Amino acid sequence: MLYTDETRRDILSRLSGYRLKHTLGCEKAARMLAQKYGADEDKCAFAMLLHDITKNFSQEEQLNLCEKYGIIPNDVEKTEWKTLHGKTAAAIAKDVYDAPDDVVHAIAYHTTGCAEMNLLDKIVYMADYIEENRTFEGVKTARKLAARNLDQALLYGMNASLRELVQRGKLIQLDTVRARNWLIGQMQELNE
Repeated sequence: MLYTDETRRDILSRLSGYRLKHTLGCEKAARMLAQKYGADEDKCAFAMLLHDITKNFSQEEQLNLCEKYGIIPNDVEKTEWKTLHGKTAAAIAKDVYDAPDDVVHAIAYHTTGCAEMNLLDKIVYMADYIEENRTFEGVKTARKLAARNLDQALLYGMNASLRELVQRGKLIQLDTVRARNWLIGQMQELNE
């Protein structure tokens, strides 16, 4: 992994406005969560710097990256093309920044989650959700939960995201459903 001050500056130079502010907030949140839960701070920060590197790309740019990197959009991504940014950002992270596989995986699933999330996956998902610039209803609760129990915070965030998608009449990624079901199963096992 080539996470250096120079790499950080290069990544940040590609961002502007809200996306830059959000990314810096995510980096800060990821470092805080990494310290709290014993994860590699630099890996978490590196993933957050890259997680939205393609977020502001147009549909045509997203699809061009999919073609370039052999990404086959699923049925939801074909309709909700903005959800492709996790996968295209992961591809850029690997190709341009030589990110290790676990960082690439965490970036790819930072919006949907997935079954069998590891600590890095969980921190990247939650850092994106709770970073200091977020102001949506419920974010304060999510932050408090993240400071006490990462899995409870994840479940809270996934439930809230699913409710919002249903209310807006949007398609739901199967990875999110699988992530939620897996997480509930993990939490039930711990309580037995």
